[in-house]
Amino acid sequence: MAARKNKTILRTPADINKAWQQLEKEVARLRKDAEGRGQVVDAITRAEFEAKLKRVNSPMIVAHGWSPSAPPGGTVTYWLYIRNFDVLPSTNIALTVFVGNRNPIASNDEFFSGFDARFPTYAQGAPNGFTMGTAQPGLFSFQVTVPPGIEKTGYFGNFALQKIAFLGVGTIIERSCFFFDVV
Repeated sequence: MAARKNKTILRTPADINKAWQQLEKEVARLRKDAEGRGQVVDAITRAEFEAKLKRVNSPMIVAHGWSPSAPPGGTVTYWLYIRNFDVLPSTNIALTVFVGNRNPIASNDEFFSGFDARFPTYAQGAPNGFTMGTAQPGLFSFQVTVPPGIEKTGYFGNFALQKIAFLGVGTIIERSCFFFDVV
């Protein structure tokens, strides 16, 4: 069976402009709430949004945020905001968060091959992943446990948005990273 080509519901410049204006408002609200909790927030720009529409199969990461520090034995909150702009729902989607200095690694095989085993690895979407409908947003949150007795230094958190293939090889749709200190 041939893989379907993803097509965006945002067909015209006016559609893209309207979607961006809505995203801008949503991200501003998320940013205000997160920064009020002392979290760091990062979001795509208009140019990045338009570029993602051309290169990324939806869903796409639009914004994410995290608590910048935690003590040993504490937790770091990591959240992300995802939108699906495909004409069809995206099925068998799963999310993974882990700690390790992996962001600059281009190969997804190598990206997943090493992580800091002192930290738990988190996944969301079990047992069969989840489905994101057309134009559907998703706000997901993870509580990353900082192991007791760990060194007080900076750590990289990593995130992967995946399409699961139970009888084959899955696909990494997008990745992101965040940086936090153990204090």
